[in-house]
Amino acid sequence: MSEHINTVKPFKALHYNPEKIENIGDCLSEPYDVISPAQQDAYYKKHPNNVIRLILGKIEDSDTDTDNRYTRARDFMQKWKAGGILTQSTHPWFFVYEESFAVNGKDMTLTGFVGLVHLSEYKEGKVLPHEKVLKNPVEDRVKLTETANTQFEYIWGVYRDPESTIDAILAAVKKSGPIIDHIEQETGVRHKVWGLSDPDLCSTIENTMRSKKIYIADGHHRYQTMLTIRDRKRKENPAAGDNAPWEFIMMFLVNAAHEGLEILPTHRVIYNLPDDKIKKLRTSLSEYFTVLEYPFSDPEYDAVQKKLTAELALRKQPSFGVLFQNENVFFLIELKDRKGYFSMCNPNSTDTWKLLDVNVLNTLVLSHITGISEDDMAAGTNVVYIKDAAEACQLVRSGGKQIAFILNNTPLDAMLAVSDSEEKMPRKSTYFYPKPMSGMVFYEMTETN
Repeated sequence: MSEHINTVKPFKALHYNPEKIENIGDCLSEPYDVISPAQQDAYYKKHPNNVIRLILGKIEDSDTDTDNRYTRARDFMQKWKAGGILTQSTHPWFFVYEESFAVNGKDMTLTGFVGLVHLSEYKEGKVLPHEKVLKNPVEDRVKLTETANTQFEYIWGVYRDPESTIDAILAAVKKSGPIIDHIEQETGVRHKVWGLSDPDLCSTIENTMRSKKIYIADGHHRYQTMLTIRDRKRKENPAAGDNAPWEFIMMFLVNAAHEGLEILPTHRVIYNLPDDKIKKLRTSLSEYFTVLEYPFSDPEYDAVQKKLTAELALRKQPSFGVLFQNENVFFLIELKDRKGYFSMCNPNSTDTWKLLDVNVLNTLVLSHITGISEDDMAAGTNVVYIKDAAEACQLVRSGGKQIAFILNNTPLDAMLAVSDSEEKMPRKSTYFYPKPMSGMVFYEMTETN
């Protein structure tokens, strides 16, 4: 048996009561970290029991140490439990979760399952990250999770199962009617959930997962949150043992071989750079990159932008689309001076890490040429991160921003390889799509679990 042994198990979930909530979809939301203030308001108005009140409550001017977004989340949860809005499963379940969506005109389906995963330190090699975390988001999630003693959101993990042993079980479960069937109006994504409690099938999943590494796809801050809480709880409860409820984290787990596993790029838009830095960048690109030009007139703009994106996807070397403010030309730049670039990197880094598009952009273009530090990138001092290429370009075309860098997606195999080599990607390197919706199940960390 592999030395990388993970414990994954079903659990007694706290969930919305279909006898009290006619349409559970009205109570769901996007994950907390992608919700804008406008979306937050919309979720508040959508339903009085929407999960937004638990995962991202509003901050009030009157907040105190004893009355704040975290205590209100706890109080809402307790009130909803008392009123039967939320109810707990009577026995442990895995939850089969399917997302149906379209990307670039192609219909896709992604299926995984939600269960509990035993927490482990990254150095143990059981659960592997690929991104760094920031202090403030972790502190925020620790306050929420500790105050409510509940994990309100699952993080997203990926495992390798080439035989698709678990997928076969999930497919069989999906033949019955789902307990949740919701179409997310904003994205068109359809979300379905089924319960799986058959002891034999659950055991097969548990046994299969025992020898699987788990790679964090999305949710690094929430994983660090639970490591922090676990360590505190261990000090407070030294006799609790390895199966205490805070020793586990709720995860949505997906087979890496699943064809619906889609990573989208996150583009970079630059602002507030001094003019001399812009000029230096403009003249330095040809030193390190092969540069192709795609000029356009205003009527041709949309067609040329789409052509650039399509051409970019065909490149084998690290490449970017570039648009400068007040210029009617796109540039497609492709790395040509690999030796010069490698000299700027940590020599201990793997070639896979060095040749990630985001690392070439961060290290060579943003840091070396323009002087934007990693800390500035993480803080968003000169960089805005945009999911949609057309929106990124429009921010530059409208005159508000200076440069748009259009990226290809990070291949899943590259992400897994970086994780295996215990390296970290820059933040905003991967955007797994579509995001699992929050609110379908919760994990209250009590002895009943």
